[in-house]
Amino acid sequence: MKRQFRDRDYIETVEGLLFTVVGNVHPKDHVLSYLKNLPNPLGKWRRSRSRYSRPMRYYSARNVMKTIKFLRRTYPQYVFRSETLKLSFSAVPVQRILEHYLPEQHLAKLRATGHLDALQRKTIELTSTISEASGVSVKHFGVTGSILVNIHNVKFSDIDLVVYGRSNIPRVKDAVLRLYGTDRGNVRKLQDTYLRTWCKQQMKTHPLTMKEMRELYSKKWNRGLFKGTEYSIHPVKAEKDIKERYGDELYLPEGIIEVTGRVINSENSYFLPAIYIVDHVNSPQRVFDNVREIVSFESLYADIASRHEIVKVRGLLESVLDKSGEVTHQRIVVGSHENAQSEFMKVVCAK
Repeated sequence: MKRQFRDRDYIETVEGLLFTVVGNVHPKDHVLSYLKNLPNPLGKWRRSRSRYSRPMRYYSARNVMKTIKFLRRTYPQYVFRSETLKLSFSAVPVQRILEHYLPEQHLAKLRATGHLDALQRKTIELTSTISEASGVSVKHFGVTGSILVNIHNVKFSDIDLVVYGRSNIPRVKDAVLRLYGTDRGNVRKLQDTYLRTWCKQQMKTHPLTMKEMRELYSKKWNRGLFKGTEYSIHPVKAEKDIKERYGDELYLPEGIIEVTGRVINSENSYFLPAIYIVDHVNSPQRVFDNVREIVSFESLYADIASRHEIVKVRGLLESVLDKSGEVTHQRIVVGSHENAQSEFMKVVCAK
């Protein structure tokens, strides 16, 4: 049997729609995911005789909301109302899945074949470079995005890698940061035109200035250039790392707040959703003694703050309830879809 659905897997539906899986915790009969590609005879991406377009070029909560509106009009069967999360999200019913694409299996398949195009060869080279530098076996890597579903274009597609396992992520991060400081492997951070373009793209859906976006990128280790091709690395939990189950907690929205807080644990901030444990959460008008977490569904804010750093955040305050209905604590969610464009997180005092 195939493993469970993980973050960054892809799903193809019976209509030929391609969805990207979000997170590792899903309802019993649905897979939480967002629409990434759909059949379109004029699309830029192609596989054999089929062409595909993208309803959104870059992932953000605001853009996901746009795709949900599209699905409501055209494919309402892929809009799911979550009583656990108290919101509607795109999700694929299990019975409508035609194919489940696994990043680690596809990467292994590419490594085993000699018939590769230029972008696929770069993918293998980049994975090998990072694996050798980190000591993390290539079996813990995968490839997602357009390469995973064989609709990539060698002229403009990026390389999107996955690294599985909580214990492997710090080793990969350290290795990539070392590679940035050497001439080995042609691994570079975004600079000049590439960096300006990336910042401008992010500013379209996030309320940060160019200066703030550059400062944020300085903390991002998992997006850069390899031999002139942009790449990203996405940490994903392995099955043994996943303790929670869908429905273990319920969430009650309490309204939008803007506060500062101190990060006391960031070990789960690598993943999606990115979770920061915080204390001393307050605004000029109020102290929020019961807020214990900042939870970001925006990957932009993953792994940008470390222990003891002070962050400023605007997001949706939620009360977290256990199965009995008792409030255990509160959290602040960044990327709560209705308010996504106004929400943010940034470091205001580094350690």
